[in-house]
Amino acid sequence: MVKYVKGSPHRLAQFKSCAERKTIACNASLTLDVPTRWNSTYTMLEVAVKYERAFDLMIDEDSNFVTYLCDDGPGKRGLGLPNDDDWANVQHFIKFLKVFYDVTMQILASFDDDKLSDMAFRMKLKYDKYWGDFEKINLLLFIAFVLDPRYKMEVLEFWFLSNIGEAKTDRIVFKLKNILEQLYSHYAMHDGESGPSGARMSNEGRISSTSTSLGVGLGSGTSYDPQLNKDALKDFHTFQARRNLMLAQTEIEKYYVEGVEIPSDTFDILMWWNVNSAKYPVLSRIARDVLAIPLTTVASESAFSTGGRVIDCYRSSLAPKTVEALICT
Repeated sequence: MVKYVKGSPHRLAQFKSCAERKTIACNASLTLDVPTRWNSTYTMLEVAVKYERAFDLMIDEDSNFVTYLCDDGPGKRGLGLPNDDDWANVQHFIKFLKVFYDVTMQILASFDDDKLSDMAFRMKLKYDKYWGDFEKINLLLFIAFVLDPRYKMEVLEFWFLSNIGEAKTDRIVFKLKNILEQLYSHYAMHDGESGPSGARMSNEGRISSTSTSLGVGLGSGTSYDPQLNKDALKDFHTFQARRNLMLAQTEIEKYYVEGVEIPSDTFDILMWWNVNSAKYPVLSRIARDVLAIPLTTVASESAFSTGGRVIDCYRSSLAPKTVEALICT
């Protein structure tokens, strides 16, 4: 609706006329959000909700507006006209986003301390570099999640569907399955070097499940009773395993079709892979290596933060040996 109104001066003038006739006491101008910035979404909704009656009047008087909302191109249905539930949802989103908006303004838009604002801005850029685009996050983080027998691919896919939609979910799941298959092929080629025994993990290298589940911890921090779900899921797991296990050909397929483990505070993911290394000799070697990667580390570039000052647009033709000498010095 905001996009339509701001699409031309004529529509905007018509909208202002509707606002005046509805005696809406608001001087704020409509703003269109940037899809990747939720703080701008808050600003858009916070203003738009004040003009609810003006939007309703414009829908009654402008047939093109109705067509715009109901028709999303040749043969495609649009979202339709807004109803009371839609406006109620807007109110809920405003309350939710206001918390983040206020914090963002307090940190990023601090007018009292320019140094704090500059530091926070650079922190935000660093955060966006690694976590801003969901599809650009290091996929090995998700592979480690898949290699957690309490979650596997099905829980991860369920979370994706709930948060990023079906289209993105299909793309990421396809990538993850492809990466895991490539890892499997690579490790299988070298399986003879260590064999199943080489996949077994020593007790000296055991890490608790809390530190190797990527901090997701579904059910952690709550009074979770594994026995409540254990009996309820036992028959389902037995049925699923009996129906699908015969169809599985590779270790990956067998791993997928077997039921997930019941989460508990005592679950040790590395011990699980140690015990099941005979059943999954190749996958257990992958798990041994992937789960050994620390989740939180100091970025390697931090140790060489002078690089940006040594190599800039005016000194971009230095020989590698010269650059190394300058940075080390």
